[in-house]
Amino acid sequence: MIAVIIVNWNGRSLLAACLQSVLDQDPPPKLVIVVDNGSTDGSVSYLRSTWPTVTVIEAGSNLGFPAGNNLGIRAALAAGAEYVLLLNNDAQLLPGALESLRQAIDAGGPAVWAAAPKILYRTNPGVIWAAGGRFDWWRGVSVDRGIGEPDRGQYDRAEQVEFANACCLLVRSQAFRDLGLLDEAYFMYFEDSDFVARLSRAGGRVRYQPSAGALHDVYGSSGGAPTRPSLVALYYSTRNRWRFIAKNAPDPLRRCVAHGFTIASRIARMLEALAKGRAAEAAVVGRALCDAYLRRTGGRTYDPAVRGGRVSR
Repeated sequence: MIAVIIVNWNGRSLLAACLQSVLDQDPPPKLVIVVDNGSTDGSVSYLRSTWPTVTVIEAGSNLGFPAGNNLGIRAALAAGAEYVLLLNNDAQLLPGALESLRQAIDAGGPAVWAAAPKILYRTNPGVIWAAGGRFDWWRGVSVDRGIGEPDRGQYDRAEQVEFANACCLLVRSQAFRDLGLLDEAYFMYFEDSDFVARLSRAGGRVRYQPSAGALHDVYGSSGGAPTRPSLVALYYSTRNRWRFIAKNAPDPLRRCVAHGFTIASRIARMLEALAKGRAAEAAVVGRALCDAYLRRTGGRTYDPAVRGGRVSR
């Protein structure tokens, strides 16, 4: 049994393509759960009236991406799901993707706990967004492989990878039982990096399966565009990096270097933003650094209602 978990926050315009791609899979998943994080755009009424086979869980407020997923994961585990697909609402599966991912996990045996597809830009499906990935512990980040490269078949070999993001990730249910759920302190961004790093330390492996495909509107759910994330995306991706490094860097040296690189690179970005008249961007980065390294805060500390305000990279 496969359960698909989709977290939604004011993403009504994204849901039709996402859900249709899921229900068109052969065979379709037994359970599709949309967790709505307090949307105000009519998402819940739309889901109930248009997608009657979809289970809707109303969180009541914006709990964030990991907490929203956790509500869905708990429901999936309670329903007896053997596999859980985490899927962004701004993504859609290509035909056959779900079965291909399941087969990749089964073929890999008990050591394989998760499988990821080749993910392409929805606005430019000839270009790769992620073909698996790796961890760069000296900088304290996870790195998507192939990002921005034309898809010429260079990543068409199924293989084990260090990292795969949760834009589209099929996970054995047992992994959540053994490791626990997503860390809700991240609120959004880096929670998937944290989960995969924990999975790896526990001996689990991630399989990249290029025969499975997905399309993604990068930053579609948080506002912004691939080269211009919104202020809210910039805040949380900056703030959460310290937590990811502190929890997961494999040794004190790389932990120290990664923290130093993070602080230095973010200060450089602040100075560049100020020099180019982007005061709001500089302020967001500065606040994120203070919330991370001085206050050590987690959860929702910056209003996600600020979906606009795209910044330049």
